[in-house]
Amino acid sequence: MNFTFQDIFGAVFAFCIFPLVLVFPGYVVGWGLDLFGFRHRRPLVRLGLGVLLSFAASPALLYLTWYLLPFNFVTLTLGGFALAFAVIIIKQKFVLTSDTKAFLWFGAAWSVLAILSLINIQWGGRLFLSVTSFDQTTRVSIIDAITRTGVPPVNPGYYPGHPVQLTFLYYFWYILCSVVDIIGGRFVDARAALNASSAWAGIGLMAAVALYLRQRNAARGESAFRSARRGIFLLAVSGLDVMPIIILMLATGQIVGSIDVWNTWIPSWVASNLWAPHHVAALAAGLAAIMLAQFARGRPLSRQFQIMAVAGLALASALGFSIYVTFVFVLFWCAWISVLYFQKTERGRIFPMVFAGFTAVLLSTPFLMGLFQGGGTGQFPLTFEVRTLLQLESIVKDWPPLARSLMMVAALPINYLLELGFFFVAGVYWLQNKNWKVIHANSFYLAEVILLAVVLLVGSTLRSTVITSNDLGWRAWLPGQFVLLIWGADVMENLFSSTSAQVREELKTKKILTAFLVIGLLTSTADAILLRAAWPLMTGAEETRRYYSARLAYDTLREDVLADVITQNNPLNYVDRPSGMFGAHQMVISDRTAYGISSTDFDNLSDRVAVLFANDNPSWNSLDESCRELSIGVLILENSDPLWSGLSALEAQRVPLYKNERYALFTCGNYLK
Repeated sequence: MNFTFQDIFGAVFAFCIFPLVLVFPGYVVGWGLDLFGFRHRRPLVRLGLGVLLSFAASPALLYLTWYLLPFNFVTLTLGGFALAFAVIIIKQKFVLTSDTKAFLWFGAAWSVLAILSLINIQWGGRLFLSVTSFDQTTRVSIIDAITRTGVPPVNPGYYPGHPVQLTFLYYFWYILCSVVDIIGGRFVDARAALNASSAWAGIGLMAAVALYLRQRNAARGESAFRSARRGIFLLAVSGLDVMPIIILMLATGQIVGSIDVWNTWIPSWVASNLWAPHHVAALAAGLAAIMLAQFARGRPLSRQFQIMAVAGLALASALGFSIYVTFVFVLFWCAWISVLYFQKTERGRIFPMVFAGFTAVLLSTPFLMGLFQGGGTGQFPLTFEVRTLLQLESIVKDWPPLARSLMMVAALPINYLLELGFFFVAGVYWLQNKNWKVIHANSFYLAEVILLAVVLLVGSTLRSTVITSNDLGWRAWLPGQFVLLIWGADVMENLFSSTSAQVREELKTKKILTAFLVIGLLTSTADAILLRAAWPLMTGAEETRRYYSARLAYDTLREDVLADVITQNNPLNYVDRPSGMFGAHQMVISDRTAYGISSTDFDNLSDRVAVLFANDNPSWNSLDESCRELSIGVLILENSDPLWSGLSALEAQRVPLYKNERYALFTCGNYLK
């Protein structure tokens, strides 16, 4: 079967299974606790709330269930939610109004875009990957590891003679994908589940935008749907990156794989969903906690504690989705409580909010214990660094640290203007037109200002040290982008929908915003095109044929070799996309999931394994002995390995499991017994 059609079928099938984890649980919780007046909402609003509350509740609940009990209890839990959902729906009528159809079309259009952006494209004997495959090698491996080994998963790329649990990582999103993988059977694999999850992350984000605007503005009827459509439209808007990236490509004569590579990233919403849906999911869960805190405001204390227990569940889910995004929400939660304390008039909200935080920590205790026990790089995970404008690096690289930092501080407004574009100008305009008294009196405005202030502080002065990329600097801005999107929706309504004399006097601002809006749309469009189309333009014919050969080999490995057999390719083939994207077995060593492993341990084991592939005069006697020592059952050879030169000698002694012109699979070691 053509791999493209196979990928489309698998992703669509997985997409249809995802409501079991990302619709039904939240719908039942919302109905049972009548959150946000759930039972009296329109069907479309209830459906949106079901999605958002599922992002809040499902991950932590499924994690704890699978952590404490066999997987059968996970299926029983999901089956119970599905049955309860069916009973509730039978008693209701779901009317397809014009607004309902419009939002369903939004979700469908985004889902098609997401799936087509991520699948493999086969053209004859060549296979074209998405640029996001760079990260998918890790994500697919972890999903498959959870499917094979449970929660917490065994590290699929590290086996020093015994299984090692992979806990130095946030993996709740992969639990959801693994559940879909298991339920989907032979029709869904880990990669199909991951591709479908990006579509659902976007749907969850749309639900968060629409429902937040509805709650915040207390809108009803047609005005609420207009506001929601406006907010969802702004998800297609990004910064001004299209301009510097065009200049960069013209200057270098090279195509780039992402529109953000010219600077320290603040990715477009499209890129965030396609590259890292788990971070977007953390944003949705964190926003659900904020919305629940706002919903609890002014209600009886017992009801507040009931609502804030769900908020604690949402924060626990966010923590398991993304440490970086949740780090921002935790600082914000503490700052919000502090402001409420000094505000004096709403101190009654503090204790329920503290209770939510305590609940989140309690529910996350096993995950946090695993995280702290999981090793690490040996250095503190955060360090002080002013956000970098990369184009200035060549100028300031030899400056003293203080002078360099001051230069980057001075460049921050330009940095953020280029990265945020329309939202930067809209945010400045919004703040200029809202005095402190108005902000102080509005609970939503106050929380938004606090959240944006925390994002500015974290995103401008700290960087993560766990890997070379500044993940904290990239992901910390997701909550800030959301706040600016909400303010952008306000500004659009005021400037673009009003005809007041004051607005006519602000024609210049309107023109600037319109220009930045258009450029932001072009940026998101260019980003989506590059993520899909750059790969065929950047890679040569031989590389695409290699990926096709690799997929044939790894598909055979998955179909014909038992899941508990340990396989191994040459560990010196760093960032080997096929082994992560297509592989479905444990490896002794691989850089795709080297989280929590010291560089010394990694290099030592990698060197031991690499010797197997460096022998150009091979003998199965010595190879089998080494395989037994390392617990390897199947060797994966590529034509770039030195061992490949002795392939004919190996074949004369043993028939390969599979062979094509670039890959060969051989049993070895204990597999022979």
